[in-house]
Amino acid sequence: MAKLPNYADRYRRAKGARAAVRVAGAGGFSISVNTLLALAAVGALLMGCGSSFKDRTLYDGIAFKAKAKPVDKKVSRADFRVEVSKASQSYKGARLAAHHAGVTYCLTDAGYGTSEIVWDVDPYDPEAELRLDGDTAVFHGTCQS
Repeated sequence: MAKLPNYADRYRRAKGARAAVRVAGAGGFSISVNTLLALAAVGALLMGCGSSFKDRTLYDGIAFKAKAKPVDKKVSRADFRVEVSKASQSYKGARLAAHHAGVTYCLTDAGYGTSEIVWDVDPYDPEAELRLDGDTAVFHGTCQS
């Protein structure tokens, strides 16, 4: 029987235990297969993290963090509140982000299947006074069925 390369001998001797299989590269360096797999996994995770930032919707050139949630879901999921963080960056953009979050809430989260909303302060009305809580814009709306 032909002599097996060194890494195969090590693997055979390990008898089911993890063997330190090494991959030799140019320039005399070597790296274990486990290290290669770990590096590949970390690279895949980092690629996933970077793409979410690129895919964020911009409102007036700014990516806002907007959260829509029911006022009291025990009473009705139709009545909701939208909070847009760092609204002072662009009040116009904050209004657009609030509208988008409200429509998304009514269509998917609340399950009404419609984008018709009755707003206390209409985000599309630039003359309407914006309600601020610190640097957070606050909007209230009701999903129509």
